[in-house]
Amino acid sequence: MFAGPKSSLEELIVNFQPPDSFSVKIAFRSSERIIFEEHTFTVADILAWPVSTEPLLRTKRLEIGLLLPSDEPEIIDFIREPNVWKMRGERYSPLVNIHSIYQSNDHEVPWYRYHFVLQMRQSKKPIGFISFYQISQPSLVTPLISQTPYEPVMLSYGLREPYWGQGLMFESLSACVPWFVASQTVRELVGFAEINNRGSRRILQKLGLQEYELLENPRISADLKDRYKFIVYKKRYR
Repeated sequence: MFAGPKSSLEELIVNFQPPDSFSVKIAFRSSERIIFEEHTFTVADILAWPVSTEPLLRTKRLEIGLLLPSDEPEIIDFIREPNVWKMRGERYSPLVNIHSIYQSNDHEVPWYRYHFVLQMRQSKKPIGFISFYQISQPSLVTPLISQTPYEPVMLSYGLREPYWGQGLMFESLSACVPWFVASQTVRELVGFAEINNRGSRRILQKLGLQEYELLENPRISADLKDRYKFIVYKKRYR
């Protein structure tokens, strides 16, 4: 990339080209003009890129860094656990991280995702994750927030069950959320919690998100709907 260290990113379009390539179109704004660049990368190229394993944030007990492919098996393993997916409102599905393959085209609205891994400072073992993504595609919560004139950012998170009840999730979120909101100029943050998951509801409330509306998951069978209901929480920053 030749735009220079003081340039700002204006636009990024990534298109998958079967069988294993990506075309990348980038627009940078410098102090004088907008610079356009186009590149093509294979999956092998992307996987060979050096990625820093240094944590982005540290708390008293945790380190928070980018979720890398080496972390993903640990995360997938605990998301499969029934008690975890019950509290998250959906069964296991793989995370989409910065190395995953996805299809797109120029007519689709970009759907930006950011995934972070939580590690204990002493053991360096991944025990959870925090995710942020712009809601630019229809989802379960879209009807509840579609009246907003801008794209809200969804907050999602998970923690291994043996670490529940120790304040670790709030410790990580209370560091990560303000940092992310400020660095990405988030205007509204949205999260939701299973109605009986008092721990997660307290976390969202302590983060300053306000209870907004009841959400019922249409993918849950009728005999479980009374059990699997969720409260949507929102906070506007600007």
